[in-house]
Amino acid sequence: MKKKILTTIKKYWNSLESKYPVPTYVTKIKEIEFKALKDILDNKKEHKVKQLIRDMYIKKYAFILRNASNSSLKDTIIKLSSKYDKKKPSFHKMYDGTPNFHRFIDKKITKKYSVYAIKHSYFFYNWNIKTPLEKKFKDEVYRHWRYVKFIAGNSKKAFENNIPSMSQVDRLQIIKYPLGGGELRDHVDPRKNQRIVSGLIMSKKGEDFNSGGFYFRGRNRQKVNLENKLKIGDSVMFYGSIVHGVDKVDPNKKLNWKSKKARWFIGMFVNDSDHVKDRLTAKDLTKSVSVVR
Repeated sequence: MKKKILTTIKKYWNSLESKYPVPTYVTKIKEIEFKALKDILDNKKEHKVKQLIRDMYIKKYAFILRNASNSSLKDTIIKLSSKYDKKKPSFHKMYDGTPNFHRFIDKKITKKYSVYAIKHSYFFYNWNIKTPLEKKFKDEVYRHWRYVKFIAGNSKKAFENNIPSMSQVDRLQIIKYPLGGGELRDHVDPRKNQRIVSGLIMSKKGEDFNSGGFYFRGRNRQKVNLENKLKIGDSVMFYGSIVHGVDKVDPNKKLNWKSKKARWFIGMFVNDSDHVKDRLTAKDLTKSVSVVR
């Protein structure tokens, strides 16, 4: 039965994508409890599954998934990032044997990436998940991500056990947008490996930071800001061709890489590895970068 509903989802996506142009802006933000999404997929409610897909693709809706993770996940990522902070920052392309690592992406380094961002990123690959803290992190993220993969037309565990030489790999990323200008400029994400983008919110505006945060572009290119509506444990789910970004976090403050006060976020994506020639990456729309990595 799982295979049947997955086949239905794939066919429906293919049908819509062959008939309609990809959405590039958002028209509405809807809210749904994550447990309701799970119920729709677990109980194979085909009509409601198709409605969700239509809403994202044809109607250009984005969804806030309420309570997509336990709020305690924030404590887990703070502890995990603190452990990695003791290691020297580094960078590693996605080849077999790539380690987990962290890197400060500042104004100089960001121009080497495909999208302009100011952030401190911690990169995790499943073949390196070994410690109890790493396993706790992975288990909680995948509790959410497997369902997002499923509604996007992949099996729940697609790519999860891949290594880079298999061309596509799952990568988890803890992201800290620091006070004093952490940001992510207008961009779109590739839909080759996953149509639907999602990420877990790990901060609360007004408590962890005061200004800036996540936005979409609307019909007339205006910013549609979501951050005031989001709380720790929520997720945002949408079709990857919709333009989105993160406005500068507390830009009037001095840039502070060390403070735990920041906008924290967990990103999850199925990446083309560096074994793939001309691999697809996210696309910056602001002409702020020059190198595709």
